[in-house]
Amino acid sequence: MRRPISLRTLILPTAALLALTAGCAGNASTGSGDTADDGPIVIGTSISLSGNTVLTQIRDGYQLAVQQVNAKGGIEVNGKKRKVELKVLDNRSDTNTMVQQVRTLVLTKHAVGLLGSCCQQNIDMQGQADSLKTPLVMGALPVDLLPKGKGYAWDSFQSLADGAKGFYQVAAGAKSNKKTLIVTNNDAQGASTGKQWGAAGKKAGFTISATKAVPTGTTDFSNVIQAGKSASAQVLIASMTPSDCFAMWKQMKALAYKPKVAIGLQCAQTPGWGDLGSLGDGTLVQLNWSDTANLPDTKLVVSKYGKKYTNLTDLGSVAAGLHEATILLDAISDAGSTKAADINKALADSHTTSALGSVKFVDNKSVTPTFIGQWKNGAIDQVWPAKGAKKLGPLSGLN
Repeated sequence: MRRPISLRTLILPTAALLALTAGCAGNASTGSGDTADDGPIVIGTSISLSGNTVLTQIRDGYQLAVQQVNAKGGIEVNGKKRKVELKVLDNRSDTNTMVQQVRTLVLTKHAVGLLGSCCQQNIDMQGQADSLKTPLVMGALPVDLLPKGKGYAWDSFQSLADGAKGFYQVAAGAKSNKKTLIVTNNDAQGASTGKQWGAAGKKAGFTISATKAVPTGTTDFSNVIQAGKSASAQVLIASMTPSDCFAMWKQMKALAYKPKVAIGLQCAQTPGWGDLGSLGDGTLVQLNWSDTANLPDTKLVVSKYGKKYTNLTDLGSVAAGLHEATILLDAISDAGSTKAADINKALADSHTTSALGSVKFVDNKSVTPTFIGQWKNGAIDQVWPAKGAKKLGPLSGLN
């Protein structure tokens, strides 16, 4: 395993905003690249550390990767070892703020590479990386959802297709009628997820009895719940921001909607799911990491953050951040340069192995392993695949 020298939904920017930012970028690639000095190599991230999504765990993973490389003296560029400086800006879950911060990182702070945030915001960030011609390495966005861009955004994360396959295998053992309700936020990510998981469900022998798309920030789910009850849907798939899922789960309990099996995509992957207490017990979650899977750097992640973070979603987010940052740092090392074009070429040729496994990009995407977990008493047990898994429990929180 080589070292570098060493898992919410936001509103898409309007076409006008994209055009404006692209136009303003112009030849903005001159803002990044080799600074031709002995100072630190700057990499940066505009990440949501407050607002409706808090990603401190991913940030911690970024910081861990930088600490590891700096402990070995830094990265050699033009025959000299230089330390790495990570600049972290909190975009407060706001896309417009993210756009401004990414431009500041590249044009003012001279970041030679970028690290991502999460979910829809990563899709938005892709356009900025392409406009600024600055490499962006991201996770926390299923690779199926990365749009075709101009080649500067690189996504190494799990696949929704793999998650759907695992979920339906688990759900098949839950003794349900296989009638399914799919609820998503009404944005690009929600639409793609609903379509893909619906098709996978039909292929697996499930009936998609009802589908609903709701705006982010919805607080009244009575119509959605009634649709599920009317359809006798005993299988629930919810792909929404955490606050939306929290509201829906509480209302399902109040309105006595009792599915046999449920998964919270995005929402149950966040640490806050544990705040639901017993109401969240039994809910399934798609995981990007498990401490029983013998993935690289498992001991490092657990030793550094096992006391601070006590469940698999938290530690998996640390692992994802470590993975992303290692990919970028390896690329800078392989390029032996801080020029954006050189780093981007090195990413295309990347064969890094890091916390989520081996990396090989095809069309700017590299698929990492997927696991299905189940919440119980504020913690998560892996229930799929069979190796390293525990037996599936009931959806006790809603039943």
